[in-house]
Amino acid sequence: MKSAPSILDFLNEESEEYFSKVKEFLDTIGISYTVDPTLVRGLDYYNHTTFEIMSDEEGFGAKTTLCGGGRYHGLVQEFDGPDTPGIGFGMGVERVLLALQKAQVEIPESNPLICYVISAQEEADEKVVQLVSTLRNHDISAEKDYQKRKLKAQLKDADRKKARYTVIIGEDEIRTGEYSLKNMATGEQFLVTETELITTLEEQAEGDK
Repeated sequence: MKSAPSILDFLNEESEEYFSKVKEFLDTIGISYTVDPTLVRGLDYYNHTTFEIMSDEEGFGAKTTLCGGGRYHGLVQEFDGPDTPGIGFGMGVERVLLALQKAQVEIPESNPLICYVISAQEEADEKVVQLVSTLRNHDISAEKDYQKRKLKAQLKDADRKKARYTVIIGEDEIRTGEYSLKNMATGEQFLVTETELITTLEEQAEGDK
């Protein structure tokens, strides 16, 4: 097995670009990972990426798998549905609960969506992922688009999900460090720095507690 060729040596240009982007986003939001070219899942409809989430919390004896899955773009089409991207995983509930208990993690209550972060162009995608992660780390419920929709469609999705605020990020916002924050109820829109954004949204989130 050690002398067997690595699947990483046979990626086509699209798969190599996609995999590089996945790793970039993981680095952006501070999730550690190990690339394992020997990882195989039990289902054959996955494409591009498969994964396992591990825990080394005391009590398991060694690293243990909490869940595993992958991406399966095209699966819905196999059942005569529309072209729909998808991702899924299987999870050991008891293992996850035990890991949360060992790590002393408190599960927060479900709160209304405070902020929907919108990408105005592909170049802003990485910053959008980073900002959503930052907001969540400040206990602010935040969401983004996962279907590469146009700006107008993202605004409609934010409205459908009853987001209180939207933040639009494009190349200009990345360059200046100021974001366009919109109150979805009043339509009021103003520029804020990331620090001001977090402060404003934290006040909203605190009001829900």
